[in-house]
Amino acid sequence: MSADALDLLRAHDPARELAPLDSAVRDAHRARILERSQRLERRRPWRTLRVLSALAAALAVGVGAAWASGLLSPLAIFEINAQREGNLPGEIWDQTVDPSTVRRAASVQIPHVGAVDFWYGESAQRGWCGGVQLPDGEWLGTGEDKLDAGGTLPGCYPTRAAVNGVVAQTPVYVLNGFDYQEGDVDARSLGGSFWRIWYGRVDARRAVRVVDRFSGASAPVQRGLFAIAVADPNPTVGGGVHLVALAGDGKVVADDCPNCNP
Repeated sequence: MSADALDLLRAHDPARELAPLDSAVRDAHRARILERSQRLERRRPWRTLRVLSALAAALAVGVGAAWASGLLSPLAIFEINAQREGNLPGEIWDQTVDPSTVRRAASVQIPHVGAVDFWYGESAQRGWCGGVQLPDGEWLGTGEDKLDAGGTLPGCYPTRAAVNGVVAQTPVYVLNGFDYQEGDVDARSLGGSFWRIWYGRVDARRAVRVVDRFSGASAPVQRGLFAIAVADPNPTVGGGVHLVALAGDGKVVADDCPNCNP
């Protein structure tokens, strides 16, 4: 039974096609992992067991494959789920990832940086998990990389509809077909720009593309998921965004801000 489980994990490992790291690089990764685990233990003692369990699972399927694409794999990031911190079991933010659903959903090219990947998963509570990973394997929103300019911590979230469902009076969200988070990349130290990346889901079945009507930036919708990067020339003020989802015929099928202009 255990051998079958390991074979299944290896078959669904998103990093299985990457070349294994040599022993020196693996030793360096292991040292960084242990250092981070110690920091997590000092800041969040109750979560240390989850971190070490995720690392042990990664070692079981092969350190070279599991960590080739980053310090913590997408599955480990979602299993740790920083969004759960401070919430009681059974509450709306107590979301647990379904490992079989974790996948790279989209990738955006940031000049001077490279490909930045949106990883996605579904939760057992019908929410969703998301995070944006830089080319060096670090995650936006964690503050672990010089290019990380902030944003939502990677983890698992309830849907906007689910959040509204537990609010007794005025709903928190206007339900408009979108459900997304934000991560920011600051490439100005490399001669580039400041970028805001919106990533998440579109409920409209006919949606094939997401467009920001303010900047004209666009990105494809694949299996209901998208990631769109928009340059922000004045990040101290905060750039606006007006996302719409378009069908193949150009018709708007979801509008994140129907009262915005344009």
